[in-house]
Amino acid sequence: MNTFQLTQPVLEGYKNEKLTEERVNLLTTQANEQINEISQNEALYNRFVGEVNAPKNVDNLILWLFFMSDEDRCCDYIRAFGKDFRDMIPISDLGDLLLYIVYLKKVEDIELDGFDYLVTHKDEGIEEVDQFSFTNIFLYIQKSKEVAIEF
Repeated sequence: MNTFQLTQPVLEGYKNEKLTEERVNLLTTQANEQINEISQNEALYNRFVGEVNAPKNVDNLILWLFFMSDEDRCCDYIRAFGKDFRDMIPISDLGDLLLYIVYLKKVEDIELDGFDYLVTHKDEGIEEVDQFSFTNIFLYIQKSKEVAIEF
């Protein structure tokens, strides 16, 4: 996973300047609420867990990232619970959550269950989220290096 290779100062800078506490709270609340909702439908929950081959103990943030990074699973969730929002979770939500998860591990030294599985997991959806996160960091670094030039 490319995002895990980011250095602590870059992660800390991005978290402090781009990922506001309000945004982090929104994402974590959304993830926890939707995981709790999905777990109420035991058949759907077990199918999703099987599809992502999730470890027995996995943090809700990581599990939600796995569930929602696949468009078909996301659509199944929306249909099963009669949600009235788009057929997918915005990749910006997933990318920001991934950056926050990596930030927790590398900067705050907080261990989340399933983190090692996330870092080594190979899946098209997760790789797309990872690429989005990494690109956002590069854009952030580029913007931070720009200076005004007067002629």
